[in-house]
Amino acid sequence: MSTLSEQLTPLEKDDVVASHVDIAPKLDPHGFPLRPQPSDDPKDPLNWNRWLKLTVLFQVSFLAFLGPFTQAVINSAYVPLAKSMHITVVQASYQTTVPIVFAGVSPLIWSPIANVYGRRPIFVLVTAIGIVAQCASGAAKTWGGILAARAFVGVGTSAGMGIGAAVVSDMYFMHERGKYMGVYTAVQVFVTNGAHVAALAGGPIAKYIGWRWCYWIPAIIFGINWLVLLFCLPETLYHRDNARGISHQKNDSWLQLFTFNRAQVKRNVQLWDFTHTFHMLRYPSVLLPAFYYSIAFGLGSVLFAVTGSAAFGGIYHFDTVGVGLCIGLSTFIGTLIGEMAAGPVSDRLLYLYTKQHGGVPKPEARLQATWPGFVLLPAGVIIEGVCFQYKTHYMGPVMGIGIAAFGLQMLTTNIYAYMTDIPFAEATTYGVAWSVMAIINAVLYLGIIALMWKGREWRERLGTPNFDRDLGAINDARCPEDKYKLRGQVKNMYKINARESSLMKDPPPF
Repeated sequence: MSTLSEQLTPLEKDDVVASHVDIAPKLDPHGFPLRPQPSDDPKDPLNWNRWLKLTVLFQVSFLAFLGPFTQAVINSAYVPLAKSMHITVVQASYQTTVPIVFAGVSPLIWSPIANVYGRRPIFVLVTAIGIVAQCASGAAKTWGGILAARAFVGVGTSAGMGIGAAVVSDMYFMHERGKYMGVYTAVQVFVTNGAHVAALAGGPIAKYIGWRWCYWIPAIIFGINWLVLLFCLPETLYHRDNARGISHQKNDSWLQLFTFNRAQVKRNVQLWDFTHTFHMLRYPSVLLPAFYYSIAFGLGSVLFAVTGSAAFGGIYHFDTVGVGLCIGLSTFIGTLIGEMAAGPVSDRLLYLYTKQHGGVPKPEARLQATWPGFVLLPAGVIIEGVCFQYKTHYMGPVMGIGIAAFGLQMLTTNIYAYMTDIPFAEATTYGVAWSVMAIINAVLYLGIIALMWKGREWRERLGTPNFDRDLGAINDARCPEDKYKLRGQVKNMYKINARESSLMKDPPPF
């Protein structure tokens, strides 16, 4: 019979030895223990040199940038798209909302797989789906074909946005994540600015070479980026004891980082892994930020993307180039200025709290940096809406959009960093939290479904409001059913008059 020592693997033996030996923790520049503790393996992503980390960060960030960029290049060209497909401008906006929905839900699948088999296989395979779907969007001849292809575009562009933050967490320590999460989300026009830059590019593309090239050009860029990922993106998933810095990886070569089995699978994906999102709803640290950010992102980014073309085009009569400049420049500048404050302030607040509490950090300290975003995001949205209503100079809504973008970036960087700092972040990744947002959004849509079913009954029960009856537009929109009844009464009146007129010409014989 073999002894217990003979049954243990070398890695398990190291754990047993380490559990009986006091290991001095590695310290950060301020003298506090690093979180997580890195291993002694030079191939541990936490130990990579600065330039290798920045190279990986750039690749993942650019992939995340291409997600909203690919989805939103067409936004400035809703009008020519609508004319070509014989649909309304509102219907044309569906080709943006459809991929956004699928991009939000897809991390529910990718995140558990990436946690087991590694980040690199997901990035490469999912991006390939996005390239094919984007080409299909450009080649589609019908509106239904475009929408179907755009759904797969959402799936194929979701990896960078869904698990990109996990790569930041893989490579950087807790005290660094505010700055580098800011790089991922904004600086160098990444995640938050993807849709904003798309607005700048989409207008000239649609005007000078046609709206279909708003699909083809992102597909070409996506394809080139895929080749870079295939040959240059290493695996960042690394198995270690984060508290003691003990490696659970085999000693492989550096070239192994660029294969598809570097993650050294410890187990297979199980059905339970795909239910983690629903399990995480019980944690306020996930539910509350995800709920708030899902609404904030819709107001501070999606709202401008899907309504800007109709608003600036209808009110100010701007062409696709003008619409792109109004939306793209304002959001781009607002986001960059917001990030200049968000990342450094977030890390500074965490450091000050850690210093005041004996070296024990609290991720919630980062949330104090969200106060400016809480105020400025809704303020910017209101400014834009009021300026549109009263048809002020076009710089009014442009400034409103910029202020809202500044506020959104303050929220984005700090909420992303917070949700990768919380103790169970390594087990769930941001992809799970992203999926939580999608589920929250789906639950909130139940109210719209209820209106489809009971909306008219509720309106009739509550009656018509008594205020602002002197406003013609409100009277016109108050109750469409009344207008239909009036039309019926007018038709009946014409029929009666026509009958009476006929009787006068040919009186009955009596």
